[in-house]
Amino acid sequence: MASNSAFDHNTSALEVARTYASQASGKTVLITGVSKDGIGEAIARAFAYGGASTIIITGRDDTRLSSITEDLSTDYPLVRFQPHKLDLTSLEATRRSANELLEDETVLKIDVVVANAGGSFHGPRTVTPDGLESHFAINHLSHFLFITTLLPKLRLAAQQSAPGDTRVVVMSSLAILVSPFRFADYNLESKPVPADEAPNWAILKQLLGLEEHEGYDSEIAYGQSKTANALFAVHLNTLFSSEGIFAFALHPGGVQSRAAKKVLDAMTKEQRAKVTIPFDKDIDQGAATPLVAALDRGLTPEKGVFLNDCQTMDAPPYAVSKENAQKLWKLSEEIIAQKLGSAV
Repeated sequence: MASNSAFDHNTSALEVARTYASQASGKTVLITGVSKDGIGEAIARAFAYGGASTIIITGRDDTRLSSITEDLSTDYPLVRFQPHKLDLTSLEATRRSANELLEDETVLKIDVVVANAGGSFHGPRTVTPDGLESHFAINHLSHFLFITTLLPKLRLAAQQSAPGDTRVVVMSSLAILVSPFRFADYNLESKPVPADEAPNWAILKQLLGLEEHEGYDSEIAYGQSKTANALFAVHLNTLFSSEGIFAFALHPGGVQSRAAKKVLDAMTKEQRAKVTIPFDKDIDQGAATPLVAALDRGLTPEKGVFLNDCQTMDAPPYAVSKENAQKLWKLSEEIIAQKLGSAV
């Protein structure tokens, strides 16, 4: 449980920021995937409201990034909003972006990283220019590369702060219930997987009305990537919690973000009728759990790594397994070394 037991499904990020303003004050925060009417925008606004001094916001479209930076700066003139281009569809572009930030002398340290960017790509299997299935590449692997490259600035922040004040917050989802990480078929090429890596068809039918079938399924691909997000947080804690860097993964809720509305609008009437997941949070409510994960000093990895509705929750064992987390970390390093020709 989080420190504030009153925080719940309906809590707003501004309320969390007000409660933990002493924690947010003066912080340098990096948020990936900040765009108008998205959860990233609400997270940025909440940190600014709480008193963060510098907020680095990333996106891959220069025009939209400039526009949201201008909006945020107008509303919070005392906060330094720094736009930074990040294209997670390419490992090379991701590494270049991380190195640029690493070399930026105006950003001495990074106290909090919120890995918010990502996507759900419905329809046939798609791959990135690196030949990797899009959900796996964008939602997990590029964030893995980006954040691990920036570790020197996180470690510097940790050296100057109380243990646990430096944090990595990874936006996962209750889609972890859909699928374990598929080590035997991580690129979703319809290779056979052992029973402990098979998708949860009962959940898929219950939530989305999907019947069991062969071949690629975007919901399974998305679920695997969200499980990978949780495992990433688990191994970050294994490696760096002793240095004062804590990591958490979370489900933001069914949020009426611009991206979610776009996905729902693209569904047929019949497809929408089968979806039983409620999308009943606005973006400020969707940003509340990330703020709790970033700022609540009462949270520690030992008490739980996964959050939902502003409180810790029990995740499926495969999504918080230290053994799986270490295995995924090694696999991620190997893939990046293979694709980029060098180790992380």
